[in-house]
Amino acid sequence: MNNNVEILRKVKLFDAIDDKLEDMLQCLGSEEKKYDRGEIILMTGQPVTSVGVVLSGEVQIIQEDYYGNRSILTELKPGHIFGEAFASAGIKESPVTILAKSNCRIMFLAIERIISTCPNSCIFHSQLMENLLKILARKNILLSSKNQLLSQRTIRDKVLSYLGLQAEKKGSLEFEIPFSRNELADFLCVDRSALSRVLSQLKKDGTIEYQNQHFRLL
Repeated sequence: MNNNVEILRKVKLFDAIDDKLEDMLQCLGSEEKKYDRGEIILMTGQPVTSVGVVLSGEVQIIQEDYYGNRSILTELKPGHIFGEAFASAGIKESPVTILAKSNCRIMFLAIERIISTCPNSCIFHSQLMENLLKILARKNILLSSKNQLLSQRTIRDKVLSYLGLQAEKKGSLEFEIPFSRNELADFLCVDRSALSRVLSQLKKDGTIEYQNQHFRLL
């Protein structure tokens, strides 16, 4: 527990519960697991019974269609959580795959103990529920932003919209993106070769500069 305190204090789910973290984790039946890079944490179709908290490493949430086409929905870093929306909605089977992008440690919390009335009348429980509702609301807003991005008609428009959002997020016209070229293509739901051609043309036009994952808007 002591090794995870600083990370857990940054988790939005635990806002205003600092002094009761240890009691809360015990009440919620917390369990920590380690995963190697490339290992599947949760496979599409598997039951969702827990909320996952990323303690270290990076995690990707991936969706695949019937034909095997892959789309990266989002990438999570230490302090981020996953599975809360599906578990809270009572969805029995995961519609997405959770993948370890790097070696990582995940803490799992039993969702039933989060959303059900605590028999011990723990004083942190109402705060936990309030925090969960705020997280779900924020993720709905982020999902709307992703849908707006994907609704752009051309690959060029998708790329410029994505880079604009990253610049706004970082507060700078120069920034690093979290994706490789293949991952960016999966995130934008476009062909990898077509994406490379668009990026090259934007660079040639003097619209952007880039080197690997480092970008600069001109």
